[in-house]
Amino acid sequence: MILRFSVRRSLCCSLIAIATIANAQTTEAEAEAFASERLLTIAKKEEKIYQRIAEDPDFYSNEDLERRIRELAHSYSTYLSDHPDDPEAYILYGKLLRRMGRSNEAFTAFLQADELDPKVAVVKQQIGTFLAEAGKAKGALTFYLQAVELEPTVALYHFGLGELLLTFGQDYIDTGIYTRDAIDREMLKSFKTAASLAPENFDDQMRLGEAYYDQASPDWKAALVHWSNLKRDTQTGLQMEIIDLHRARVMSRLGRYEEAKALAGTVENPALQMSKQQVLDEISQY
Repeated sequence: MILRFSVRRSLCCSLIAIATIANAQTTEAEAEAFASERLLTIAKKEEKIYQRIAEDPDFYSNEDLERRIRELAHSYSTYLSDHPDDPEAYILYGKLLRRMGRSNEAFTAFLQADELDPKVAVVKQQIGTFLAEAGKAKGALTFYLQAVELEPTVALYHFGLGELLLTFGQDYIDTGIYTRDAIDREMLKSFKTAASLAPENFDDQMRLGEAYYDQASPDWKAALVHWSNLKRDTQTGLQMEIIDLHRARVMSRLGRYEEAKALAGTVENPALQMSKQQVLDEISQY
């Protein structure tokens, strides 16, 4: 009898323990779902505000917009007080703080997100950008390289790395991180990768063309091939004329002066006349 009672008692305790664990897990899952919904609500409210601004910059008065942004910041801050281990919330909060011009606080938020989850590319990119703006070239490079490694198919990270190498190239040479040739090679490679990942992005294609000029020894023939290919894929008249000015400039560097003058002379858009004259002045120097 004692043995049977002990077995029944043990079984009963086990069932109670299982039920307790199950209830705890259910409660935890419900809490996580509630927290996710709460964060999503804040994020959607922020997205709606900036979407309206994009559609109509005058939709909000300055006072109304400032009030709404302050409310958003308070909502994120309050959420993080309740959920201090949520890296996604720190990322969203950090981005908002950057928009508000509170860069140091944004940097702190991204560092916290990185500590909680060190494998998020956008966090590496944001930290790298802050360090670059602070003139900390080596640290910025480390974080941008990590962003590219984590998400190699995102054009923005390659583009940012290219700009970083161009901006701080001499610093990297002086500290022995890169040679001059390596800087040029890696910078151009970054812009090429960005352009190939976002072929529809005209700005990325333009930046690649201009990157040829930024090399210590520009490859003018490769630059002309790029501009010619880009014009073939371009639809708008304004973009075509912008490209033609670049083509004219490159042609002059290749010794094709008369062709360059004739091509620049075809540019008629009023908005490009100053640029046109600059190219013609440049051609006349050869």
